Amino acid sequence: MNPSTASAPPELLLAGPADALLRSLDALRRVRDPGVGASILELGMIESLRLRDGEAELCLVTPGASCPCSDLTADAAFRAIQQALPDTDIYLTQDHAVEWTPRRASAALRHRLGWSSEFRPETERGLPLLKPGHPED
Repeated sequence: MNPSTASAPPELLLAGPADALLRSLDALRRVRDPGVGASILELGMIESLRLRDGEAELCLVTPGASCPCSDLTADAAFRAIQQALPDTDIYLTQDHAVEWTPRRASAALRHRLGWSSEFRPETERGLPLLKPGHPED
């Protein structure tokens, strides 16, 4: 394994019109995991987002089927997409076959929470955690 990519989170799979994807990601960035208080985007809980023909398919990765916050987080993500893309049919799934680990979180978040002793911005998945001038909350 290449040491420069060893701590890189998995790629977020995106498909669809750029403007709708950006609106959706901005809305999802405001959805917080109740256990950690961080964005589900920063935590790497979004496996994929596909937009096409009036439909949105969002696939989440959760800490486990028994996690009491999974349904709350999924509901908040659904509502966020609904607000960002009105008049869109939304299909949300939770992929229990993919195990969530802290490695899925952004390097910046792992560093901030003390989950990693190493911080390398070049290993981020290429999405800004916040837009300039965008409030954290």
